[in-house]
Amino acid sequence: MISPDIDRRTFAALLMSTAVATPVRFAQAGNTLSIRMDYAGAEALLAAVQRRDITDTGIDRLLSIRGVRAMVANTTKYLPKDTAEVFRAALKEFITTGKVTHGHFGLSGIAAHEADARAAIAALRSDVTLATEITAPIKPYQPATGPLIATIYCVAGGASDGFVLDGDPEPAFFMAIDRSKGDVNGAKLNMTHELYHVAQRAARGRAPNPALRGFNQSSGTPPVRLLTTVLEEGTAVYVAEPMLAHGSGPYISEWRAGYAKNKPASSIAANFALFDHLLANLTAGSMKWETAYEKGFSNRAPPLYFVGYEMTKALDRAYGHARIGAYFQEHPATFFKDYIALYRERPDAVRARFSVEMERTISSFG
Repeated sequence: MISPDIDRRTFAALLMSTAVATPVRFAQAGNTLSIRMDYAGAEALLAAVQRRDITDTGIDRLLSIRGVRAMVANTTKYLPKDTAEVFRAALKEFITTGKVTHGHFGLSGIAAHEADARAAIAALRSDVTLATEITAPIKPYQPATGPLIATIYCVAGGASDGFVLDGDPEPAFFMAIDRSKGDVNGAKLNMTHELYHVAQRAARGRAPNPALRGFNQSSGTPPVRLLTTVLEEGTAVYVAEPMLAHGSGPYISEWRAGYAKNKPASSIAANFALFDHLLANLTAGSMKWETAYEKGFSNRAPPLYFVGYEMTKALDRAYGHARIGAYFQEHPATFFKDYIALYRERPDAVRARFSVEMERTISSFG
């Protein structure tokens, strides 16, 4: 059954999302961080999947909303066959038949988790301490971003819990609120993680060396992409870790389970061995980037996120918080070279090492 409220809601109204900037000033000179919340994309799709019919014009209006358009683009990034045209066909099919036979846009999941998603949005909207809470873990590790206003787009569906668009000129990230299971604490952890990615890229865009300003997870040779992704994801996992202390809902519990899964010494050793294997094959040209990404960075609590996490933890303890933020204005290989230098000087400072062969490979970068 379609809610009468949804029937009366027009797409024009959905475009008018709350966007309030809340500033948080950091100690580092010149740095400020503000967030804007935008719920239009999530609310539009939550409404759309409850409809009984939709026109091409209606889908055009959906795709004119930044959050919806970004969700589709991010899905296409990981699943190239799932284009905007496939989204159109899949949405029409789901609305008219209740089934999805093609595309991976999570339409049935959006419908199934509508109530939880709306509850999470309502809770976020009413939380007057939201900006302070999600930025507090970032404060000690803030890169040199300068004044930064980041927009947090709540979306629904797609291939990722959270993502930053490659090459996006807007400081922004996108969060799939329908995956939160109504658990706002889990959503906040996700927000801290993704917000740190925004800060990383903002700092890199201000790097003194112009040659380093374009680095991101999609730039460089496959081996350098591997180093970059380990750096970006590992530091974000580490910085967001304090958010695990809040709440006991199903989404935050999933995050806790992911951290716990990668904590034992045996898991750490396996994760570092996987990194060695992937870097060796990418360097030799015997493996495609897409394969390496699938093995190292996909699914819940990916193993190479926690290679970067272990490295960040050791470097933070050895050199202090400010060193972590500084990596985003340097070549990604510097993060690895510092880690190798640390365990050569102080073997007890780390829980895992790279192979000697991969140490030599890493030393050739930068």
